[in-house]
Amino acid sequence: MLNDPVLLNDWHVVAYAPDLKEGKPMPARLMEEDIVLWRVGDKIHAWRDLCLHRGTRLSLGKVENQALICPYHGWTYNEEGQCIRFPAHPNQKPPATARVKVYQAQEKYNWIWVTLGSPSKDIPAFPQWDDHSFHKIHCGP
Repeated sequence: MLNDPVLLNDWHVVAYAPDLKEGKPMPARLMEEDIVLWRVGDKIHAWRDLCLHRGTRLSLGKVENQALICPYHGWTYNEEGQCIRFPAHPNQKPPATARVKVYQAQEKYNWIWVTLGSPSKDIPAFPQWDDHSFHKIHCGP
C-alpha cells in the first residue's frame, strides 16, 4: 500500500456504483492495494482482496446468504470480515483472528468511495449533482 498519510485518510472513488451487482464481487485497486467490493442490499463492503487461508483473491469468489465465500477452499466471511466457516472442518469454529482487513466504503453520487484509513471529513459535497443543467459524464478510471 502506498504510504501517504494524507491520501490514506481521504475518500477516493474506486468504482461506478451501478456496475457493482448484488451477489457479484468486484475487484478494484486503490493506492497499490487490491480491494474486493461487494454489495448486500444498499450496503457496500470494501476489503483487502485476499483470503487469509491461501491468499486467493476474494473477488473471484461468490456472495451467498450475506457472506463472501473464497473460491479456493470456501472459507466464508460475514459482513464484518470475520471468517465464520471452514468447509474442510465444519464443526470447528474459526478463531477471532481469522478476519480480513475491512475498509470504509460509501455509495454517493453514483460512485463507490473507499478510504484505507480514518477520514476526518466526509465525502466532498458536489452540489451540482442534483442540478439538471449540468451533464454528468462517467468516464471510468
